[in-house]
Amino acid sequence: MKSEQVRNLRKKFREETEQNHKEVQPCSLVPSSQDKTVIFNTSGMQQLVPYLTGKEHPLGKRLFNIQRCVRTNDIEDIGDERHLSMFEMMGNRSLGNYFKKESLKRSIHFLTKELQIPIEKIGATIFIGGNGIAKDLEAKEILLANGISPDKIRELDEDNFRWPPGAVWPCGPCCEIFVDRGEAYWPADRNIGTNDRYTEVWNNVFMEFYKDDQGNYTKLKQQNVDTGMGLERLCMFLQNKETIFETDIFEEIIKTIEKNTESTYPAYNQKEEEWWAFEKRQVKSFRIVCDHIRASCFLLMDWVIPSNEGRWYVLRRLIRRMYYHTMILSNEKKNGEGKTLSFDEIKNLVTAIVSKFSSAYPELIRQSDSITKELSKEIENFKATIKRGEKQLNDILDGNEKKIISGAEAFTLYDSYGFPVELTIEIAKMQWIEVDLIWFEKELEKAREKSRSWASSMFKKTVDRAQFLEGIPTTEFVGYHSEENAEMKLLKKIELEENTVLIFDKTPFYAQWGWQTGDFWTIVDNDGTTYQISDVQKYEGVFLHFIKK
Repeated sequence: MKSEQVRNLRKKFREETEQNHKEVQPCSLVPSSQDKTVIFNTSGMQQLVPYLTGKEHPLGKRLFNIQRCVRTNDIEDIGDERHLSMFEMMGNRSLGNYFKKESLKRSIHFLTKELQIPIEKIGATIFIGGNGIAKDLEAKEILLANGISPDKIRELDEDNFRWPPGAVWPCGPCCEIFVDRGEAYWPADRNIGTNDRYTEVWNNVFMEFYKDDQGNYTKLKQQNVDTGMGLERLCMFLQNKETIFETDIFEEIIKTIEKNTESTYPAYNQKEEEWWAFEKRQVKSFRIVCDHIRASCFLLMDWVIPSNEGRWYVLRRLIRRMYYHTMILSNEKKNGEGKTLSFDEIKNLVTAIVSKFSSAYPELIRQSDSITKELSKEIENFKATIKRGEKQLNDILDGNEKKIISGAEAFTLYDSYGFPVELTIEIAKMQWIEVDLIWFEKELEKAREKSRSWASSMFKKTVDRAQFLEGIPTTEFVGYHSEENAEMKLLKKIELEENTVLIFDKTPFYAQWGWQTGDFWTIVDNDGTTYQISDVQKYEGVFLHFIKK
């Protein structure tokens, strides 16, 4: 069953007279300004949180949606059979209407009757109890009454409860539904939730408690249901594929990556344990590129632009990690002489994504050109970073008998060449070499303190600030739109003891903010002089570009 069939079948099922659910349109990946708990929307329920405690939703008490979500806490796991940075979550919700009995009955009915999954293949988990909350025996009885075998029901502790993301929040026990993929998957047992044989496809969350700021759990007056079913994982099972990346969802993206890199994705349904080391590296790179390019396109569609802070830094990391793995695929094919992505090849990747997902997300069509433009811009910037740092990194890796990159070495790559530490870690890991992150963080903090002292020494209260900024207007930031920076006009050049500071009328460079550092880019003036930016600070609206002497 193709993914579009699953979408349509589920929509029809939820809108039937007996179900009577109303469809909620998907929201942006960027949470509302009122939601400070996360930097991305991570579940289909997120936009409905205000309605959990009694506020009436304009569409009623029975809702369903399919929501694009981003979670990057397990980005290092991407490359296996089931992890994604962006995924689509199909969910149905009850806001004080039906509860456990109806929810679980309908879930099992949809799986067994609509999707034709044998009841013998379905297992589930219940909350074993804890924090003063009793074992969820009610859910267990409902599962048994709907045909789930007793030996396929497992009791879990804290993993089977939707805990509050903050100090206070509605919460409740979960009932996760798994599908048995058969004895061919190791280990051949029924230990649901701990191995590859059972794949979780649906989670029913019963929001029946409220945690207060004292840590107490009390029953909500309005008991709610929040369910989530991952489209990609469900299609993996329905299409009898080894991994989510072999489903029709990613088929055209994989083919486009093959064409771009002149590499071949290992045969579908081939057991990974039978692959050689080369094939394992190759398939991981394919999956990383496939996942990251899709996530990047959707983030760009929602007006997230790569930079050095918060959610914008996550996007930058996804794009750069994606690009690096296209280099791996291309270079391995050509013994290190592989080409890099061209603008047309980036456009082909975007086109494959637009073609597959535009029926569900028509805004992809309207924004395809701007998405391609921003991807190309970020990749071009990263090419220079790769060129600066890769040779130095390879020199460090060659003959590294201690199997460790020191914190000082990692920091030099980061500070002097703009080489992301995440990429250093990833490349080193391929050669079984570790990075001393403890010392790296110490070196990074020293640099931050030095950077802060540069700015403070320039503008400490005892200094007449007018000598630096008199007559200097607020800098116009053009980083969201400008590709070429030829229109930048140098307003002032300030010589300090250790640095030179350049001030322009406008800039595409992001200033340091929070725990992120500014951009590591270069400026070339009209006479051909090249300046390497080591830091960008902002003071009262004026961007200060620090250049190493």
